Amino acid sequence: MYLRRSRTIVALVASMALAASCTSGSDDTGDWEPPPFSPSLSPDGPGSYVAGNTSVFLEDPDRSLGCGEGNRVLLTELWYPAADDADDLPEDTVRGYFLGRWDEVVAAIDGDPDAMLDLPTGSYRDAPIHPDAWNLPVVVFSHGFTSNRFQNYTLAAFLAGHGYVVVAPDHVCNAHVTLTEDAVVLGTDTNPYSALDARLADLPFLLDQLQQSPPAPLAGRLDSEQIALWGHSWGAVSVTEVLKTDDRARALLQFAGFGFPPAAEGVELGTLSLWGQEDGIMAPFVDWHDEVLDQLPPPIYELEFVDTGHFAFSDLCRFVPALAEEDGCGTGERLGTGEAFTNLDPDQVHEVASAYAAAFLGAVLYDVPELHAYLAENHFPERVDYTTELP
Repeated sequence: MYLRRSRTIVALVASMALAASCTSGSDDTGDWEPPPFSPSLSPDGPGSYVAGNTSVFLEDPDRSLGCGEGNRVLLTELWYPAADDADDLPEDTVRGYFLGRWDEVVAAIDGDPDAMLDLPTGSYRDAPIHPDAWNLPVVVFSHGFTSNRFQNYTLAAFLAGHGYVVVAPDHVCNAHVTLTEDAVVLGTDTNPYSALDARLADLPFLLDQLQQSPPAPLAGRLDSEQIALWGHSWGAVSVTEVLKTDDRARALLQFAGFGFPPAAEGVELGTLSLWGQEDGIMAPFVDWHDEVLDQLPPPIYELEFVDTGHFAFSDLCRFVPALAEEDGCGTGERLGTGEAFTNLDPDQVHEVASAYAAAFLGAVLYDVPELHAYLAENHFPERVDYTTELP
């Protein structure tokens, strides 16, 4: 904590000095420009920032809700680099994502108050954004089928600590449970393919919002040309498929997902793919997964995790007790042989995913040599098989 704060305090003093020089009788105050974003050169460690998060309702007046009355409203989570003293605030917890309305949610689902464990999430709700956080790159996250926007809060907070802004909507009607400003909305679309159409409209809508009228506290802080798309499971399908109609992303993070061949044509981006060798949910789609990766342009970085199933690439194993022994959580049976095995511990999966995600984003979006060098090696050979395809 001291090292992180010392770095940011030095940067804050420097920016204050610059501001003072621009306002002490100088005629050049209009020439000041926000500093460029600088990716961390240590992707496998904590970033320089405390992670903040906040929730906003984004309304699309051109589409109906889809499973109720009124316009389509996306409850959206924002993770961002927060002020140094943000960790003096209470750390946010899982139920914080329901904005003080957990009792309403419990009444709407199965009545079990322990359906989601109220774990700490590594970020601080409604913390002020860091005063030196400018030109921030954007990572838009799409959750899994009937899951929630916060299912990967650990990596979202990690990336915010490295200076990235993570924007994650609840795909209303295909989220397990979400909120509008005056109602609890349960997931009703149980057909993945019909749900995909709404998701593929949600993602461009969000990108439009971020580029044209970003919500507080992000207004004026974003580099909306530096965009990455990230998804898990059906969310990975969503972000891969939206490339066919929207080419704004420069990076794709595909966690335990696939795309429908043929892949998007004419896109210019890099891809990071995480796949579990014991992922029974995705096993039927492995050929599509491989075919689309073969068709996407390089660079492509593929990590195949040993002893790892589907939900291990999220935080769901941790905070949803009903998934304790599901694909990727706890113990399981190997694909093909039925042999019993124990999935990698979530902390081990997240350590790898976090390091490679931060290195990938810095390398692909900003062409940082040190991060290209990090991506050139398998730093976790006992956990993953690693392959790369470079330009």
